Amino acid sequence: MQTLRKGLLAAGMLISSSAMAQQNGKDYVRPLPVLDSWTDSQHFILSKRNEKNRITYVKVNAATGQEVADTSYRPKPKQPAAKLLVKDHDIFLQQGSLRKQLTHDSIPETTPVFSPDSSRIAFIRQNDLYTLELATGKETRLTFDGTAMLMNGKASWVYMEEILGRQYDGRAFWWSPDSKSIAYFQTDDSQVPEYTITDAGSGYHGYVEKQRYPQPGDPNPAVKIGIVAATGGNTTWADFNPAVDQYFGTPVWNPDSKTVLVQWLNRDQNNYQLFAINRDNGSKKLLYNETQPTWISLDEEDRITFLNGGKQFIFISDKSGYRHLYLHNADGTLKSQLTSGNFVVKNIQYIDEKKKVVYFSCNKDGLNRQDLYRVDFAGKNLKRLTFGPYNHKVSFSPDGSYFTTQYSNSATPDRLALVTNEGKVISQLGDSKGPDFNDEVASCMRTIYVKSADGKFDLPIHLSLPKNFEAGKKYPLVLAIYGGPASANVYDEFINPKYGSNDGIIHASIDHRGCYEFGKVGQNYMYRNLAYWALQDYIQGLKWLIDNVQVDPEKVCISGYSFGGYMTCYALTYGADYFKYGIAGGSVVDWRMYDTHYTERYMDTPAQNPEGYQQSSVLTYTDKLKGKLLLIHGVKDDNVHINNTLSLVDKLERENNTHFELMLYPGNRHAVISDKLSHYNEVMKTFIDKYLLNKTNEK
Repeated sequence: MQTLRKGLLAAGMLISSSAMAQQNGKDYVRPLPVLDSWTDSQHFILSKRNEKNRITYVKVNAATGQEVADTSYRPKPKQPAAKLLVKDHDIFLQQGSLRKQLTHDSIPETTPVFSPDSSRIAFIRQNDLYTLELATGKETRLTFDGTAMLMNGKASWVYMEEILGRQYDGRAFWWSPDSKSIAYFQTDDSQVPEYTITDAGSGYHGYVEKQRYPQPGDPNPAVKIGIVAATGGNTTWADFNPAVDQYFGTPVWNPDSKTVLVQWLNRDQNNYQLFAINRDNGSKKLLYNETQPTWISLDEEDRITFLNGGKQFIFISDKSGYRHLYLHNADGTLKSQLTSGNFVVKNIQYIDEKKKVVYFSCNKDGLNRQDLYRVDFAGKNLKRLTFGPYNHKVSFSPDGSYFTTQYSNSATPDRLALVTNEGKVISQLGDSKGPDFNDEVASCMRTIYVKSADGKFDLPIHLSLPKNFEAGKKYPLVLAIYGGPASANVYDEFINPKYGSNDGIIHASIDHRGCYEFGKVGQNYMYRNLAYWALQDYIQGLKWLIDNVQVDPEKVCISGYSFGGYMTCYALTYGADYFKYGIAGGSVVDWRMYDTHYTERYMDTPAQNPEGYQQSSVLTYTDKLKGKLLLIHGVKDDNVHINNTLSLVDKLERENNTHFELMLYPGNRHAVISDKLSHYNEVMKTFIDKYLLNKTNEK
């Protein structure tokens, strides 16, 4: 559910800081300068907008922060990078305005990728893997047994969605760094149950699409890992037992190209193992073995970072309850734990191998803020390099001597600063605060913390008050949520200002204990029941808002998409005493209808956890719905099937429950896009106007 994890907040309910720049004739926020490029390790070009909104350029000396106007500077036109396109089923090489056709046949080709040395491309044709030499146009077929059910180098749906990521468009092959070999998945979908997607289609006979989609407890696709030479030859198979019910994560080639690291996970998803696979013979060596009592995620894109030409690697794990960095030797032995404590490491920002230090972002100094830290390879000399009660987004200079930080908090517009890698601020490069931004405006946007009902967590709430907020007056509330495990809605940064809006609504977002910032310690509460603790925390936050921020308890609308749609439906049923209105898009209503990998990670199988599935199902509590629930779904949704929403509608109709509205979008999949987006926004606005503001939309 990588797509669901990222989620979609209700469109039109939150506005960006740029939209706030000019409201009601007030100049609240101005554009920040932009770092255009580093000219060398000590100088960079900064672009600024003057009062006439024209771009000017200054050259900045990083050592001193001194700025000198550069009237002669013009951004260098970027050389058009060569890219691969698929058009009319053939592959084309595009560079600038030049386009060269590489394949010439009626059989569709997909997912073309350059070799690291750009001498070849690899691609898929009819579920077999091919390479093509760019200098000669010579094609080489690498696999020969692809069928509709047996795919070489192409991922099954559940792997694409949950493990590898949709951004790779189903690609399941990876070039070695030396461009001589390709590791790939061979996937057998024959035992995976088939799901039928139907839609209105463009004609009169409708549209039918068949999808191999495993639901909890169903057989998964069987996957083997092969390694084949780019010039052709026999495949070397990694030494795994194909009869074992298992998952494989994204393979990671060692920089020396002699081995490829393969991530292995059992079907129960509580035992992770990392193996080094020999390219020549497929033998495997165990490097790392981790078990957890709940689950281990396999879709961590940045879990492994090689150092010293592949002789060491940094491994990221949340086995301690928090996401931390561990330095391992190439043979898997632990050299040192780099970070520890009750905070979450977000990502590695820069590694200086000469000085043997790692720069990383984490929330050590603020639950919903990111700061830059440095630690050495021995796990010592931890140092904070950023400053103040701000959320920092950093970017390093080419040699790592300096970094820029764009920093803010809920009540402070973005600023830009230049800092040394020791944490010394060289210069404040810009401030986006406009002349009309004052303390009154700032007070309308804040991040607050509310103690959970069991006293174990400080729940963050991002709050935006409407224009001309009056003491003593009750206001409607729109609560935008997502809520999936390890997701996050609330950041203490200047992102969602509503000051100056005339809708007369309080806008808020709440993160529950299972969200990213609380680490695995909080996420574990969601094990075997994805909704219960999340909803308890939402209710606690709502109670605080009602008691402290003049929220009208009869005018509360919770809104979310994907997992947020599920939580909205659950709130309007199980939590009906607190939530009167809801807008739910693309919603799971019963986890038995979603896929194996995502669902079983948290819920186990229905046979292992029947009570958890029943208790977390929206369908269990439909008799409690008494407010008004707007259900939205794309008819062609291949992620959360429309059967979810239709099952909920069917049960409500059978119970003669009319407390819902329904809007379907033919032709749309998991997100409402393209020419129907404005309609989608208008539908939500009409719902809010009608039930929260007692207004009638005349359109």
